[in-house]
Amino acid sequence: MPLRPIGRSSTTREVLALLHGELAAGTWPVGSRIPSETELAAALGVSRPTIREAVSALVHTGMLKSQRGKGIFVRSVSDPAPMLQSIELADVRDVFEVQLCFDVQAAHSAALRRTPEDMARLWELLQARREAADREPTEFGKRDAALHLAVVQAAHNVTLTECYRFFVKRLQESLDLFGGEDTQLECGIEAHEALVQAIQEQDAEAAATAARHVVRTSLHALEGLLAVRKAAQGRSL
Repeated sequence: MPLRPIGRSSTTREVLALLHGELAAGTWPVGSRIPSETELAAALGVSRPTIREAVSALVHTGMLKSQRGKGIFVRSVSDPAPMLQSIELADVRDVFEVQLCFDVQAAHSAALRRTPEDMARLWELLQARREAADREPTEFGKRDAALHLAVVQAAHNVTLTECYRFFVKRLQESLDLFGGEDTQLECGIEAHEALVQAIQEQDAEAAATAARHVVRTSLHALEGLLAVRKAAQGRSL
């Protein structure tokens, strides 16, 4: 069924909803290329920037994927929104357990697939994380998250990277809960150095072990902090 014009005054949200509906209806099967930005703008009667923003949003959610020089292709017709909402509401401990699964696999794969460019980036981000140890917890958390994402990207697995991105915001919020703990920061510096060094040496098992230690140490520190806060709340009742 051909697309029908919806009006040039339509918002990105309206175009996004329409494209989402077309994907769910199977208008463009998984693996197929959707119409170009120009074609969609003409068919829907909206501006190209509006189309571009809507398509970018669908690429970000993982429903579409961009292939340079070829166009935009359908990756999935399943809406990830319910999963993302459940992540937003997840217990902090649950989020760290998910991070453990991602980080261990990513570190193992990164050690086997990393490139010289990946290593340059990892050492750069490790240094940035180290320099942020004495700064505000929020800044430290951002640099820590950037290093973890770079490890995942060094695994060169597009699906793994896209899934991990879904957790970045929630992980950042979790790290902010204990980012100001001096003991945790010092321990984290050594643990992260061991992780990057293992990836440098292409020792997959050592990298996985280091990643497991990094996340478990963070999880244990978080559990301790939450226990203290819970006890304090109990005394205040």
